[in-house]
Amino acid sequence: MPETVVTAPSSASPTPTPAAPARAPKWLWWLLGVVALLLGAALVVQHYLDPWLRRQLEQQVSAQTHGQYRLQIGALETSLWQRAMRLQNVRLRPAAQVADTLPRLRLDAARLNVTGVGLLALLRKAVVPVDSIVLDSVAIQVLALARRPTRNAGKPLHEQLPLKLKGLEIGYLGLLHTQAQYLPGTPAAARLRRADLSAHDLLISPAGAADTQRLAYATAWRLQLQQAQGLAQGHRLQLKGLLVATADQEIQLDSVEVQPGNAVPGNLPRVSLAMPRLRLTGLNAARLLHQHTFRADSLLLQAPRLTVVPPAKKAAGGAGFGTFARRLDLAHLVVHQGFLQVKDEALRSVIRTIEVAGTAIRVDSGTVPNAGRVLFAKAWTLGLGRSNATVAGHAVQVGGLKLSTSAGTLALRAVRVRPPGPGQGTPGAVRIDLTLPTLALRGFDAAEVQRRRRLRASVLLLENARLIFTPPKQAPPPVWKLLSKAVRRTDLAKLRIRRSFLQIGGLRHSPEINDIDLTGRGIRIDSLAALEPRRIAYARAWKASSGLISAPFDPPYYRASSQRARLDTDAQTFRFENMALVPKYSPVGMNLHKGYQVPAVRVKIPSLTFSGLEFAGLVRRADVRVARVTVQRPEVRIASDGRGPINPNRSKISPEEMRNLPMTVDVRRLDIVSGTLATRYRSPLTPLPGTLSINRFTGSFFNLSNDPKRQTPATPLTGRATTYLQNRCRLDAQVSMYTLDPLGRHRVWGTFGAGQFNILNSMTVPTRLVEFKKGDVHRIRFDMQASRRGTTGTMWAEYSGLQLRLLGYKDEEIKKPLLKRVISKAVNVIVIRDQNPRKRGELVTGKMISTREPRFSVFTLWRQGVVSGLFDNVGVPQALAQKLSESKDEAPLPK
Repeated sequence: MPETVVTAPSSASPTPTPAAPARAPKWLWWLLGVVALLLGAALVVQHYLDPWLRRQLEQQVSAQTHGQYRLQIGALETSLWQRAMRLQNVRLRPAAQVADTLPRLRLDAARLNVTGVGLLALLRKAVVPVDSIVLDSVAIQVLALARRPTRNAGKPLHEQLPLKLKGLEIGYLGLLHTQAQYLPGTPAAARLRRADLSAHDLLISPAGAADTQRLAYATAWRLQLQQAQGLAQGHRLQLKGLLVATADQEIQLDSVEVQPGNAVPGNLPRVSLAMPRLRLTGLNAARLLHQHTFRADSLLLQAPRLTVVPPAKKAAGGAGFGTFARRLDLAHLVVHQGFLQVKDEALRSVIRTIEVAGTAIRVDSGTVPNAGRVLFAKAWTLGLGRSNATVAGHAVQVGGLKLSTSAGTLALRAVRVRPPGPGQGTPGAVRIDLTLPTLALRGFDAAEVQRRRRLRASVLLLENARLIFTPPKQAPPPVWKLLSKAVRRTDLAKLRIRRSFLQIGGLRHSPEINDIDLTGRGIRIDSLAALEPRRIAYARAWKASSGLISAPFDPPYYRASSQRARLDTDAQTFRFENMALVPKYSPVGMNLHKGYQVPAVRVKIPSLTFSGLEFAGLVRRADVRVARVTVQRPEVRIASDGRGPINPNRSKISPEEMRNLPMTVDVRRLDIVSGTLATRYRSPLTPLPGTLSINRFTGSFFNLSNDPKRQTPATPLTGRATTYLQNRCRLDAQVSMYTLDPLGRHRVWGTFGAGQFNILNSMTVPTRLVEFKKGDVHRIRFDMQASRRGTTGTMWAEYSGLQLRLLGYKDEEIKKPLLKRVISKAVNVIVIRDQNPRKRGELVTGKMISTREPRFSVFTLWRQGVVSGLFDNVGVPQALAQKLSESKDEAPLPK
């Protein structure tokens, strides 16, 4: 039987031998060893690096300054892992004596932290990246500046880096909580309570310096100052806050104050400034630095208060705009609630509530200003509040001013100009006393004023002005020359003056004009317009009206006035209404004030009209050339007193005086309509005044002229008039007069109508004690030649029943004493012929012979001729008639 094979179970099989554990690679052990070695070396380096680095920094400062400065570091801690260095209590001190090639300063910093330093780049001396550098709690004192800076002082910063580094790339630079003092002079020139300065992304390298998008190597700077003060040019500056943020393109100043000290140079102005805020936005600082272009969006000056005292002597020169920038672009400029005061001997002014707004301001130092701009701006608006100034001794006040160059408008309100007080101001200079509630200028182009010095405007309006103007003793230059300092030419479409008052002082005849309403059209003021014959006072035409016009005449004895006046140069008319000449004194008062006999004349003229008046000659040369003058219903009342000596002066009312007039007078026709002349005379014989009147005077006179071209012996002055003596006896008279005759020769002839001799008693009885008892005038003709020597001529008097009566005065009454009655009878029988023609039918003539008294007017000469001819005609011997006609009263002045 075969043998059975039996298999044992797997669990019963023997256990295999376990494998040996895996061993670490050798390179790992080497790596761990190197790391441990490096770590140990790092710990050793870290332990010795801080003191070594501290000593190196202190030695480096001493070496760079040649021992002039020493650096003290309270603590220094580095972190290689963080690539950071932290310093505490850093102090920089100058030596006892510092070379004049270095500034003298002191610095204290609580902390200096440098993080993220690129060590590999540092070792390679390449551009070293640094995450941040922060210097905190710094106090700096600048004791003195370098007097002789070294050559390296002017090199850019990237060429002065230590360790010959190619550059620094700093992510953030901060100078925080800084205090500074600048003390070159005494007292402290500058103090800064706190400053915070930060910069982002600085690249201090040639590439960073050439990058036009960077400002001082950085892409952005931010500076914030608090409580700063300084001293410069004798002025002290105080500043509460300053913010400069280039990333935000903003500069802001808060609470700026400038005050002058005692050491302001004589060639500089003294300036006082207080300004709560200045804000500049949209400023591209990089462009300003690299391209010298100042470009910003807006500049706001909030409530600046500026006081300026000009320098005693003008500075030789100064920095212009081109020194800082070649071009300026400012979108908006605003000055809000400003104040300006100028203190100067010639000009003292205070301007309040200044409001200024300018748009699109552009200044380019290299090109001509844009023709469409005004003071480099597209448009300006200016508003001024209550302001005052002193100009040429005059106090000037302005209630408000508004100017808009875009709208072309200028408005002034509440203007007041006060002249210098008595004893003040320049003797003989112009004096102005002006009150002007409203002045408005519209439609002017300010750009043209700036570009061409030409002012063009549509309307200039003045309302309710009140001007008292005293011209200077020396005649001023013409208006165009006065304005030429500001503008070369002025064109004004219309000038309008409403409801105004004018008084011209300082003259013998100083007029006052009320309620002026004046309109001028087509006004042009320049040297050519002054000579253009078609213009009148620089205008194409004037139209004016006024209320009361008054002026002293022969001051202080008379005052002339007109209630209303109208002027129209186009129509060549000038009209006065309700004119008057009023004496200040009575006839007795006139004699007493003058010291000799002077009549008191009172004149009333309802209407005086000049037609065809040549205004151009009147304005330029004071020549009076007029086609026709019409005097309506004039009334002249002459009151006189025969007590006192005769006027010692030569009479101006005579034909030959026309030759002596300083201007040309050429009146083609003079019409007098329904005039009245009333005389009142008190003789020394009695206190009773005599009266005589000439009524209903109507006449026309032709060629009243002193122009040699028009006034010739062949074309003399001629005239014809009709009037009534005592309103009862008609007189027709004519005159022919060559006014340029040096001998004053002329002819007067005429005819008296029917009347009675007794109409003369109102004058002859109280003044001559002669009465025409009876007598009728049928007709009287006369023909008289007059000259400077006297009169000659013939009178034909036709009358009847003439009798005279001689009277006496006693006990304040006119009486008929017996002796006078006897003499009267004898005169009537022996001397006086009672009729003419005589009984035989013969018409006897009288000789009109009388001697001229140059102290009397030509009208007195005419009266003398008529009287002498009448006396001779009625039987008085010619010699006696002449003597009676020339008789004149002289007596002591009344007491």
